[in-house]
Amino acid sequence: MEQERTGSLTVLATSGSAALRPGSRPQVESFARTIRDHLEELLTSQQFDGASRSRDFLTFIVEETLAGRGQALNQAVIATRVFGRKGDFDAILDPVVRVQAGRLRRSLERFYLLTGNKSAVRIELPKGCYTPVFTDKVTQEADARLRVKRISLSLVAPEWPVLLIGHLDTAGAGDRSIAARIEDELAMEIARYGDVRVIRQRDLERLDLPYQASVRFELRGNLRTAGADVIVTVSLIDRSSGEQAWSDEYHSAAPDQICCSPDDIPLVIAARIASENGVIVRLLASEHGGEHGESSRSVDAIVSCYHFFFSRQLASLNPAIEALKRSTVREPEVALGWLYLSRLYQINHAFELLDRPTSIDAAIGYAYQAVLLEPRSARIRCILAACLVVKGELGAARDELDRALHASRGSLAYREIIGWLLSLSGDWERGVPLMHDALARNPYCLSHVRHGLWADALRRGQFDEAYVAALEYPDRVFFWRDLMITSCLGLLGRTQEARASAAELLRIKPDFARRGRTLIGHYIKSPELRERIAEGCRKAGIVLLN
Repeated sequence: MEQERTGSLTVLATSGSAALRPGSRPQVESFARTIRDHLEELLTSQQFDGASRSRDFLTFIVEETLAGRGQALNQAVIATRVFGRKGDFDAILDPVVRVQAGRLRRSLERFYLLTGNKSAVRIELPKGCYTPVFTDKVTQEADARLRVKRISLSLVAPEWPVLLIGHLDTAGAGDRSIAARIEDELAMEIARYGDVRVIRQRDLERLDLPYQASVRFELRGNLRTAGADVIVTVSLIDRSSGEQAWSDEYHSAAPDQICCSPDDIPLVIAARIASENGVIVRLLASEHGGEHGESSRSVDAIVSCYHFFFSRQLASLNPAIEALKRSTVREPEVALGWLYLSRLYQINHAFELLDRPTSIDAAIGYAYQAVLLEPRSARIRCILAACLVVKGELGAARDELDRALHASRGSLAYREIIGWLLSLSGDWERGVPLMHDALARNPYCLSHVRHGLWADALRRGQFDEAYVAALEYPDRVFFWRDLMITSCLGLLGRTQEARASAAELLRIKPDFARRGRTLIGHYIKSPELRERIAEGCRKAGIVLLN
C-alpha cells in the first residue's frame, strides 16, 4: 500500500482500488463529495461521541485537506482557527491541540467499531500528524490484511499489550456461575492496574481483525470444586510465540497451596499477572531491555520505565525520563505517560540518584495531569499522594488516599500502597491495618508494605520486629534496605553486625552521613521516628550531620 497525491486530495491507494488511481479529476471530486457526505453522516450519528470541540476540529481538518491545504495543518493553525487561541500560541505551554487530537482519534475509533466498518469511506487521524487520511472500502479491507500480518509477526516490539481473558472451563453446570463471576472480577481487577488492556472472550469477535490480531496475551484456565474447595488453575499464553509464560493453581480451602477466599482468588491472580511487579510487565521489560532510542510510541517509553524498575540500573533512568517526556509531548492524552514521569521524578528526587534536578513540584504537576485524564484511578491517586508525602503536604496526601480508597472498594490493587502512604502521612491507625490486611490476602504484595511495617515497628520500639521487616524488604540495590537493617542492628546493640551493615550502606550511598537526614526525611515525617533512625545509625558508626 502506498500514499498517492491526486490533485488537491491525499488518499490511500492499493493496487485493488481503481477508484483512487491518479489522473482523473472527476474521480477526485466525486470522492471528495463522498467524504463530505460521510462526514455529515458521522457528525449526526448517535454512535459518534465527540464533543463540540472535536466536531469543529474534525470538520476543519477535513475541509482544509479537501481544499489542498492538508500539509499546512499544524498545532498553531488549528489552535488559532479552531480553538480561538491568540497569535502567540505556544504548543509546549498549551497542549490543547494534542489533547483534543487524542480525544478525536478515540471518538473515530469508537464510531467505526460500533458501526462495524460499514461506511463506504473512512476518516482516520494518524498519530503524530493533523492531516486526516481517507480510505475507501477496498482500501480498508486491504489495509486490514496488511495490519493483521504486521501485528501477528511483531514479536520484538508488540503494540500496547492486550490481554484476552478466556472462559474458565468447568466440569459441571453448577460451577459455571462461579467461573463467570471470577472471569468478571478478573477483568475488572486487571483493568484497575492500568498497564494492560483487557478484552473478554465474548467480546472478541465483535472487534475488527486488526484489533483481534493485536491481542498479545491470553489467560486460559479451568475451575473445579472439591467439597468446600474452589480450585482455579490458570495459564498465561504469549500468543506471539505460542509459549506458556506462566501458570499456577489457587485454592479456597487448602492451606498447603496458594490459598485465598473464593472472593479473593481473581484479585490475587490479577495481582500476579497485571501489577507493576507482575508477569506481563516483567516479560515486556526483559524483551525491550530499556533501549528504544527515538521511538514514537508511548508504550516503548513506559516499557523503558519498567526496565529501570526491575534492573535498578542508574544508566537506564535518565533515558527513561527523556523517553517519557517526549511521549507526553506527542501523546498528552495517555495518562500512564504522565503517571510514570511523575513517579520517576519523585523517585529521583527522594533517592538522589542522578545529578539532574527533578523537582518534587514538577512530579506533583505531572501526577495532577494524570489525575485530570483518569480521575477515578486509585493508582494515579497513590502516585500523587506519594509525591505530596515527599513534599510534606500530609493533609493533601491523606485526601488523595481517601479518594483512592473510595475508587478501589473491594479491590486488592494498591491496597498495601494506600496503607503504606497513610502510615507515612501520620494516619497509623488506618494505614497499619490496611497493610496487614493486604499482606494476609495478597501473596504478591508490593515491597512498600515491608518498609511501612518496619517504620511502624520501629516507632513502637519493637526493634526485633522491625529488623525482620527490614530483612524482608527486597530491594538490595538502593540504600533504604541497608539503612533499615543498620538502624535496627544499632538499636538492638548488635554492634559488630551494625558496623558491617553501615559499611555496606556507605558503599551504596557514600555521602549518606552528610545527606542522610534529608534522605530519611523524604519519607519519614515523624521527628521522633527520624531521631530513632539516626540514633541507630550513630550506634552503628554513622553520625548523621544536620
